[in-house]
Amino acid sequence: MSGTPGTPAAPAAGPGAPEDERRARAAFLAHMRHELRTPVNAILGYSEMLLEDREELGEQVGADLEKIHDAGATLLALINEILAQSKIEESKVIDIDAFGAEMRHHLRTPASTVIGYAEMLLEEADGLGDEPRGDLERILTSGKKLLGLIEDIVQMFEVKHGHAELKVEASAEVQSLIRGVVDTLAVDPRQSADRLGGRILVVDDNETNRDVLGKRLKRDGYEVATAEDGLLAMQMMADEEFDLVLLDIMMPIINGYQVLERMKQDERLRHLPVIMISALDDIDGIVRCIEMGAEDYLPKPFNPTILKARIGACLEKKRLRDREVLHLQQIEEEKKRADDLLHVILPDDVVDELKRTNQVRPRRREEVAVLFCDIAGFTPYCSTRQPEEILQNLQQLFELYEELAAKWQMYKIKTIGDSFMSTAGLIVPLDNPVENAVSCGLEMIAGAKALPAAFDVRVGIHVGPVMAGVVGRRQYLFDIWGDAVNTASRVESHGIKGAVCVSDAAWKRIEDRFEGESRGIIPVKGKGEMEIFRVARRLD
Repeated sequence: MSGTPGTPAAPAAGPGAPEDERRARAAFLAHMRHELRTPVNAILGYSEMLLEDREELGEQVGADLEKIHDAGATLLALINEILAQSKIEESKVIDIDAFGAEMRHHLRTPASTVIGYAEMLLEEADGLGDEPRGDLERILTSGKKLLGLIEDIVQMFEVKHGHAELKVEASAEVQSLIRGVVDTLAVDPRQSADRLGGRILVVDDNETNRDVLGKRLKRDGYEVATAEDGLLAMQMMADEEFDLVLLDIMMPIINGYQVLERMKQDERLRHLPVIMISALDDIDGIVRCIEMGAEDYLPKPFNPTILKARIGACLEKKRLRDREVLHLQQIEEEKKRADDLLHVILPDDVVDELKRTNQVRPRRREEVAVLFCDIAGFTPYCSTRQPEEILQNLQQLFELYEELAAKWQMYKIKTIGDSFMSTAGLIVPLDNPVENAVSCGLEMIAGAKALPAAFDVRVGIHVGPVMAGVVGRRQYLFDIWGDAVNTASRVESHGIKGAVCVSDAAWKRIEDRFEGESRGIIPVKGKGEMEIFRVARRLD
């Protein structure tokens, strides 16, 4: 902190000084207080930790550590008093005798006490262990650094006409630091105004306190509600929405601690920020409030500027959290939509396996009825119509098919052009999958004919073992493979318009429940000769 010759002196901060000059002087004083407090904080911190191990260190060591700690506390109090901003800003000119006495004598005495006892303890520290010895060395180093800083600060004052004048000469590094502080303090008031807004509940049993606080908050742009006791406050929070609670501790019926505890147990209120405001300024009370979940603690009488800043910070934090919660809700909603879509595309057990293992193992099913259905004469139908009309009519047809498939506990595999493929017994176990498939097929034929497009369709069914699984990595498709699939497709293609046709294997499973007839032995490509049956109706 030694002064640098030639650095311009900081201007006075008197009543007529410009605002940036006032901030520059305030920032410099804050820097001096910071520089002096840093070694003092180290002295206090290390001595406190050593005193916590007093029993292990011995009574005499503990007594000397107490003297170091007391000297550190004295140093902190003197620094706060001597370098108080309000005291120095009263005038640029300072009496050299008074200032020199305070800086050199009052600060040097406790600093020398710290150094003396630390040196003495280090001389006798052989049995203390490495960690206590290291902490003592840090205390000694901090004490010596403090003495050097005191001399540096005194040298920043020069005598003129019997008085000391603050030169405020500093290194480029310190000047940069101060300029950064000044720029930060130069906040556009409109930026603060933009952050105002929010509904605040003031809870205090004193009517005057509620009135004063409420009026001040309203001036700052907040909407205010008040409660004279903790019970009423809990009722109001249950019925209304608030952004922040200012909560007194000493209240009848339910005190502030109890209100805070109940809020943190309530799922809806636990994230509502709370600032405790109380005349109780004991450290235990403050610690208890913070541990219970309070955002902040302000002693009465409160500083209005600090209160305003902390309310703004709490509300901003709440707004950020509200946005985060909303974002997470949106993510959950998108995830649910994605899951719902996945369940539409894939069976539930496949979705669960895919989410759990990121893959789907192929599964074999022994008794599955495979149904194919397509429109007879679809090519000439398309040649005389616009694509929009064709798509609309197919949409109606496939919606009907899906309803009928669900009715008969069948699972839709896919659509290919005008063809619809479905299964029975693949997902839901059935006593007779072929019976369900044939019943569904008969209703598909009747339903298609009843639509405005009056489609004539063919249905073909076969039964047998299949392998089921998911193909693809980017666009998942649940599908089935096996001879049963190929055979069902061949039965459909060799079928009759407006009829359900089944293979010989499928017919044997339903011949006692449906009326039908053999179409004879038919040569089928890739399969050779097959007997195919036409199903007419269910036997009553």
